[in-house]
Amino acid sequence: MSDKNIKIEPLLGDGQKWQHSYEQPISYAPLVQLANNNWIVPQHFLRYKHTLASVNEVLNDISFSTHFSVLAAEKNSDIYLQVAVLSPDNYRAENKAKKLLFGRRWPVEQNLPTSELIQTAFLALKVAREHEVRELFQLQHQGATSTPFNNHHDLPVMAQNPELVKSTSFKNIPLNDLIERVVFADNKIALINCQAIITGEQVYTVKLHCDSCQLSEFNNKTLSFLAPDATTNSFLHSFIAALVAVSNEYVSEHFKYQGFARFSKDVHAEQVGELSIAMRSPSSVSLCSMGKQEANQLNFEIDSGRAPQGCGQAIGGFLAAHGIEQPENAHLYPNYL
Repeated sequence: MSDKNIKIEPLLGDGQKWQHSYEQPISYAPLVQLANNNWIVPQHFLRYKHTLASVNEVLNDISFSTHFSVLAAEKNSDIYLQVAVLSPDNYRAENKAKKLLFGRRWPVEQNLPTSELIQTAFLALKVAREHEVRELFQLQHQGATSTPFNNHHDLPVMAQNPELVKSTSFKNIPLNDLIERVVFADNKIALINCQAIITGEQVYTVKLHCDSCQLSEFNNKTLSFLAPDATTNSFLHSFIAALVAVSNEYVSEHFKYQGFARFSKDVHAEQVGELSIAMRSPSSVSLCSMGKQEANQLNFEIDSGRAPQGCGQAIGGFLAAHGIEQPENAHLYPNYL
């Protein structure tokens, strides 16, 4: 028995061909030894066959927040992820009773690599929290209150009446007057500093006065952000972008798989790059001729299977618009293009 076959034994579960039933190495898959002397099979040499049970198995290893839960469900044999949220009604400041809400559905392909499944959950949480952030941003208008950045505005109406939301004659009010009308998480905000820089951009520092926000990273938060110019509209757009960035950073630091925060700033980008090279460079991955055939077949199956069904004509038009009759990888879609 070769050294590599001996090294693969700790990777196998009891009575299984592999440590997880939903992923299996291809024939002649390479074993790679990492810098810490551990042996692994890189994910791009594994076949995946996810079921609802296996997706839930992966989700059970994810930790994040008690107010946001990523669930897996199945309908007509199609598996999807959905975020459940326990949150007060963002439009009723006087009522703090929590509602149960559900985000959009995120399809899970049967052959989705486990790493990509985990990242789909990560993205679903970011989008669900961004939805909340946008609803917590309010603007007061002479006795009424709006949420100008929420995701529920009627886009067809806006597209058909652009002059109502893109008027060049809209009055640019003094910034201090605007600040008085801005509310985030049921509390007023304060402008700490405003400074123009040499490029003409504006640097703003704003203090949030919420102290019991369910999105705890915003409690009494002071944040600075850059706006392209001094108009109040630029301030508003740049402010909401900064708030969303704060939420995204919170997810990056607190979303963990098996206790590991993949997107945390504590993870060194250069070391991630070195690990990637170790698992992908030809010198590390010494495939035999049979292994290369198996890897090429796996890549073909994955790439060819991703073409959206029934869209061949639309894709043909898409290519023609770019003056391309056949893309370089047309061999992946023999019955499609």
